[in-house]
Amino acid sequence: MPSPAAKHRRPSERRRDRRIEAPMTVVIGNTPYAIGDWSLGGARIVDYAGSLTPGDVAQLRVLVPTAGPGALFRTDGRVQRVDAESGSLGLEFEALDTVAFATLNRYFRERVFRGHA
Repeated sequence: MPSPAAKHRRPSERRRDRRIEAPMTVVIGNTPYAIGDWSLGGARIVDYAGSLTPGDVAQLRVLVPTAGPGALFRTDGRVQRVDAESGSLGLEFEALDTVAFATLNRYFRERVFRGHA
């Protein structure tokens, strides 16, 4: 049985990883989408207008504007939620490879260190 405190947690407090708002782009198919917030575990896409539903897995290209030339990696994302009212889509990254994880982690630390998180 969940504790009384657990019943009143906001969804963001149940997340496994800390989320930040930092510019990043996800391309699904040929359509680029801005990311509202993200973590090492997933991302929230804003202004989503596609046909994905919870449980679907999409192939993603993620463009990370790290210091210097930036970075691009490919991964799969499992749809966790779609909010038609706000136009957002929540994705969980599936099996990030070592380079993708290191890229996201470096960008995450850059943003936190500079106080942009």
